Amino acid sequence: MKIIGENTTATSIIPKYKVVQCRGERHKYWLELQFVDENNSPVSGLNVWLEYRPLASAEDVAMWRWSGYDFNPTPPPNPPAGVTDSQGLVRFNDLHWITVDVKTDAQSLADEMAQRPLGLRRNPNSQPVSNNIFKPETRDPTWRSDVQEKAEAAGHSHHYVTIGELCDRLPQIEGWDEPEPPQFHFPPGRSLKGTEIAREALEQRHVIEICPFRAWVLTLHDTKDYDLANGLNLGIMADLAYSAEKENKTVDYFFRNKCLDLSCIPQFAEYPSYFHTLVVDVPFRDRYLPPVYLSTKDSEQPEGDSRFFTVECSTHVLVAWCGTDSLLNALTDASFGPKKCLPELASAGNIHGGFLEAYELVKRKFTVELDAIKAVIKKQKSLFVCGHSLGGSLALLYAAEMKDSHPVLYTYGMPRTFTRAAMPFLDSITHYRHVNDNDTVPQVPLEMDMDNLFYQTLGPLGDKLGFNWLATSVAGLPASLWQKDMELKMGMRLKKDLYWHHGNTVVFFRAQQCSMKLASPYQKSLIDGQVYARHFVAVKLYLVPSLNDECLKATGEHQAAFIQCLNPVSLEKAFPKNTNPTLDGLGTDPRSHSMAHRYLPYIHNQVLELANPALPMRRKEMRERFIREIDMGASGQGNPDEVQRNRQFIELQNMLPVALHRTQAEETGKNALLRFTAVTEEEVEFSI
Repeated sequence: MKIIGENTTATSIIPKYKVVQCRGERHKYWLELQFVDENNSPVSGLNVWLEYRPLASAEDVAMWRWSGYDFNPTPPPNPPAGVTDSQGLVRFNDLHWITVDVKTDAQSLADEMAQRPLGLRRNPNSQPVSNNIFKPETRDPTWRSDVQEKAEAAGHSHHYVTIGELCDRLPQIEGWDEPEPPQFHFPPGRSLKGTEIAREALEQRHVIEICPFRAWVLTLHDTKDYDLANGLNLGIMADLAYSAEKENKTVDYFFRNKCLDLSCIPQFAEYPSYFHTLVVDVPFRDRYLPPVYLSTKDSEQPEGDSRFFTVECSTHVLVAWCGTDSLLNALTDASFGPKKCLPELASAGNIHGGFLEAYELVKRKFTVELDAIKAVIKKQKSLFVCGHSLGGSLALLYAAEMKDSHPVLYTYGMPRTFTRAAMPFLDSITHYRHVNDNDTVPQVPLEMDMDNLFYQTLGPLGDKLGFNWLATSVAGLPASLWQKDMELKMGMRLKKDLYWHHGNTVVFFRAQQCSMKLASPYQKSLIDGQVYARHFVAVKLYLVPSLNDECLKATGEHQAAFIQCLNPVSLEKAFPKNTNPTLDGLGTDPRSHSMAHRYLPYIHNQVLELANPALPMRRKEMRERFIREIDMGASGQGNPDEVQRNRQFIELQNMLPVALHRTQAEETGKNALLRFTAVTEEEVEFSI
């Protein structure tokens, strides 16, 4: 640095090789600032001012004083404030050659940017610093936003900032009572200091792109029809409910960090899969409030192992129940002696005794918290409930008690919970029950009357014998063999009040087509000169039988969205209500039960396929191969009944795009799908 003349003006300190005299008329500098949002829409009416930086750092001043030179670093008075015009522009003239910090009124900026929607593309360089060497934040020096590309093409400088990097103070944030402001919008070390414009960058226009003051909320639709966005997001929440929250606050981190980090859409990683959610951006005040995770095992007086979490935003309340995750949960599953339904659940019928006991434990320990959920729902908020395995059954019990609030319930791999007599009292519940092919858990308890000698006479021993029934089912032995043996040898009544499934079935169905193909050109038959062999081709299909009911009731444009309606009688034979469909292959397979490895990859890939039809995917290739095999079977090389059945399955699969129309019909939903397809890829499916 070289000091010339008096040290009382801004131009007293100047860089080497440039000499500006302080005496006489000094050079006047100007600066133009243009404020826009991520969609390049101007932010007008914004109060903006500049603050000069000190002329030297405290270290430099101390060093000069030590050498005998007393330098005053106080900058001149700040220039007058300005207001952005209809183009978001404000100009400052007659500036000193000093680095300035750009600041705006905090509250008006926060209020305005809360109303601005996010741009479609996300800025990875805005990701908060993780301070975690194992999961570092993502940085891409080559990334350019649309606003930046246009600004630089016009010869302007560009800055991407959050509101914290412009605010002069902390604005009032509705419902925020944390000691520190939200990290993404108020990055530590850079907030409330203004956005720096270096003195070398004066005399040009700077385009300041402001990230809107928004948050992520899951795309959920309060509808009685099946919805794929619900299927994916509630499935991820059902998996998230398995978090051991006491040791690792995964749920808390998802809603309080990932849903506030606008650099990317929220993701839930469970090796080897990385599931992205479908989300929309909302004003920050409409964000998710801190979630509440409740566990009877981790309460002040530990008892049992029933867990769930609840979280709310401005439009909905979500309650996710944890499935089998411990030995205590397994004992709950096995204790399926029937008990009479509570009046608040159903006015008739029986219920799985172990599930009822686990649910009553939750009600007893968390009465205050459950009552708080009821109070929130009364504020005209939709209720979404989900769970996997045991969690699905507890979710159904909760939905049964909350049926007056019209819950939307999605379950995955849920065992039978209620008996037949209770079903009429549960009809008002919107429930979609996902079953992954031959998953063992949805097949238990067995579809038979359990209200017999085991539980009426033997008491606790009945549960032990019930466990033997469960083990037999897991081994894959047909329930009919047990039925026949008990009816003959013990005289038990097995058809009084059967365990039934509740809800509309959504099945990931492994279908196969058999045809006759030439075994080998070198093998000859004495009959017709050729040798043929049976050839099987299998494919996994995503089948929602209730879509056919929707098709039959649809009219106009909605009707046109379907390929065609199917015969409901033949469809009922393939997918009978209140039970599981008859499957090809093995009768049961416990490996098909995993939420993270079996259910979620299949749902995730189906959403990806429909959101990006042009994307090459293995699942589509296999389905096309299966259709060709059906056509070959129809030409006389296959069983006509099998051909007809598989064609019906393909037509039902082709109806599935309707389940994504609600998301696609909204601009925010379209953006959610575009963001989803931009960052995700086909996950590995561990079964065909």
